[in-house]
Amino acid sequence: MKKIFFASISLLVISCKKEVPATDKKTDSIIVSEQSANASKIDSQNIEINKDSLRNTNIDHKDEATEVKNGEIIKVVDGEKLPLLIDEKFTDKNQKLILKIRNYEKTDLKASVLPKNNNMNIRFNQIKTPDGKFDGPFGREISYKITKNGEVWLIIGKNLMADGEIEGDFSVRVE
Repeated sequence: MKKIFFASISLLVISCKKEVPATDKKTDSIIVSEQSANASKIDSQNIEINKDSLRNTNIDHKDEATEVKNGEIIKVVDGEKLPLLIDEKFTDKNQKLILKIRNYEKTDLKASVLPKNNNMNIRFNQIKTPDGKFDGPFGREISYKITKNGEVWLIIGKNLMADGEIEGDFSVRVE
């Protein structure tokens, strides 16, 4: 009887020590926080833009190519024409903009998505660097180190982890 008692206690202790495997939770890298109505919002959404100072008037529209295919707006610009401001519009909830910047030779890339409606659900989804690597997601602003010269892609679309209007006018500022 004593042997059965000690054996059952031993099994009980061993079974209690067994660890439960942790499950991986996949989350987005964007952290959303709420602000009170009294809080001062200082971000790129509320900055008044003087478009004349941002828009590069040296762009020859023959150098800028735009193609729309399967809900993707593909716009190709020359990196030598930076800084620039590009106006665009999403008319469908599943659209995305792929901004291909050819001949990018700087080491730092800074860009902002500036929606006309602050409730628009839009962000930088990914960046593709000249060495073929993808990174993301990001928010409405991106500051990224570019280690190689070549073509950089900025992929802009809706944030799947947030609500808001998908369709509307916006601008992309690239420096």
